[in-house]
Amino acid sequence: MMENHENSNVTSYTQPKLSEQQRMEQLRLQQQLTFGETPQQKAKRADIFSVMMVPTLVYAMLYTFLLYDNFHSITLPLFVVVTIGYCGYVLARFRGCAMRQLHVKPMSVFCMAGMLALAVSTCMTGNWSVSMMNHAGIFVLLICMLLFEVCDTGNWTLAKGVSAVVTAVFGAIGCLAEPFSDFSCFRKLRTKHHMTKTVYVLIGVICAVPILGIVIALLYQADAVFAHALSGMFSFDVPVSRVAGIVFTFAYALLAAYCGIRYLGKGTISTKSKDLRKLEPMIANTILVLISVVYVLFCIIQIFSLFLGKMQLPAGYTYARYAREGFFQLLFVCMINVCLVLFFMGCFRENGLKKILLTVISGCTYVMIASSAFRMCLYIQNYRLTFLRVFVLWMLVLIGVLLGGIVAQIYRQTFPLFRYMIVVVTIAVFAFGIVRPDYWIAKYDITHMPQRENESLLPYLSTDAAPVIAGHHGQWVKEYVNGIEYDMESNHGVRSYNFSYAKAQELFQNAQ
Repeated sequence: MMENHENSNVTSYTQPKLSEQQRMEQLRLQQQLTFGETPQQKAKRADIFSVMMVPTLVYAMLYTFLLYDNFHSITLPLFVVVTIGYCGYVLARFRGCAMRQLHVKPMSVFCMAGMLALAVSTCMTGNWSVSMMNHAGIFVLLICMLLFEVCDTGNWTLAKGVSAVVTAVFGAIGCLAEPFSDFSCFRKLRTKHHMTKTVYVLIGVICAVPILGIVIALLYQADAVFAHALSGMFSFDVPVSRVAGIVFTFAYALLAAYCGIRYLGKGTISTKSKDLRKLEPMIANTILVLISVVYVLFCIIQIFSLFLGKMQLPAGYTYARYAREGFFQLLFVCMINVCLVLFFMGCFRENGLKKILLTVISGCTYVMIASSAFRMCLYIQNYRLTFLRVFVLWMLVLIGVLLGGIVAQIYRQTFPLFRYMIVVVTIAVFAFGIVRPDYWIAKYDITHMPQRENESLLPYLSTDAAPVIAGHHGQWVKEYVNGIEYDMESNHGVRSYNFSYAKAQELFQNAQ
């Protein structure tokens, strides 16, 4: 009795500050550590799996059919539509998680439109670099669309937005075990009858996919008529590798779709944007003053020597040589300046002098951008146009537009910089792809440099340049046709159709 009384006194003495909610949370954590997940948590997992399993399975099948060994065809816009439909369906039916009721927001609509626009741009170009940029853009826009739907992004800063995108990617990777855990809970909590109609069918379909792949590959080689009927679908020139690729693509799509939605459904991404501006502004002002003095001096020299040509050049330097040198160094400095402005904006407390100095550095950056673009244009005039040089000019324009949004936030803290950058980058990537850079490269080089060694460059252009090159003759034209022959031959059937490939095929077939 006395012992119990003493224990009760100790208990009442050692735990007086715990509220009822805290006690319940402590008890829940103890149960979870001791016995694993609670029955409520297991039931929640089972419900999530019942909602996601069928649509995710169907999505993985469609993903494999549309995108396997099919990088930039007309199936890509269809894939985007399927992806948007899958995400909308699953989010609308999600129950028992931290996700709010589905409500399509304006930025989500923009992300959807941007994904579809980039997909259309991809199936109209034969340039692999442009296609890779578009695919990367579609991936980022998809993540942003989901974040806009499941999170309150109204007050997000640029740093918060970027960190949320990165967190969503790595968070999905960290959820690779979730499908199997959810399936285990679903299997244990459902009746045998229910299991027969759902999970068993799911298991059967998953197991059938690799078996069907092997069987179809063997039948493809065994019967010519059957092989010809499937010629517009998958080609099984190397059955083992093809089957392995199909199985891997299916597994990737299944896990990526499930884990991505699953992680966002947990609601672990904080919707609040922390104010990181805690450092003393005097430190920033001192650093910025020193940098500004150097930048202002450099810009004055650039204006008078490069743009106006009123300063004496060093011995042995011609104006053309001076203009062409130092381009990539200036481009790198411009990128550093953008990062510096963002850093000082986000980490140091507000200060009037800091705003002025950041504006000065931004203005000097615009002079450096102009200097870089001027040097590159002179370089192109003396040599030729290439994809890398077009890409660099595009990058300079993009940096300039993005810097405008950064300057706007210097004087208006509520400026939605994260959304601004999403919109600007999406439009810029779409514009870069839709203009078909290889077409203009071929047109410029052939028009302005007819006597130059075009054969050293033009054969390496994509099918986008075919409308320009088709009207010419020479060994370099034959080399160009040989270079794009694989792309033209791969353009068979509805599944692999690409507009640029088809145009090149038409032009050079008629030419022969």
